[in-house]
Amino acid sequence: MKNFKQAVLLLLVIASLGVFIIWGMNLAGETFSEGIFVGSLETSLPIFHLAAEFLMAVVTLIGVIGTWQKKPWGNGLTLFGLGMFTYSAINSMGWTILNDPIQSIPMGITLVIVIAAIPLLIRFKE
Repeated sequence: MKNFKQAVLLLLVIASLGVFIIWGMNLAGETFSEGIFVGSLETSLPIFHLAAEFLMAVVTLIGVIGTWQKKPWGNGLTLFGLGMFTYSAINSMGWTILNDPIQSIPMGITLVIVIAAIPLLIRFKE
């Protein structure tokens, strides 16, 4: 069970780093040709979405590091990050299904990782 938990935590690190990579590629490309502070009624302001995604990744990374170091706050912070990842994955599927269905695959994988991680991080008192 310990090896499974370590594998799931490593997958969360990879998912968090993936957020930075994906958004870095988007920022370097033409995704926000008018800038991240320019939006529309249909899309909102991109800076808020980016801030939420980066916060999600940072919170999860810090939580995983805390869990690995057996800090008392590690599991709780990781669970909070998992909640953020769950919301992001489900919300992002709305865009991917309409615009690029193949991108829904990483969202589904993220949800599987989250589902696997939750019981590993919740402590039950006997």
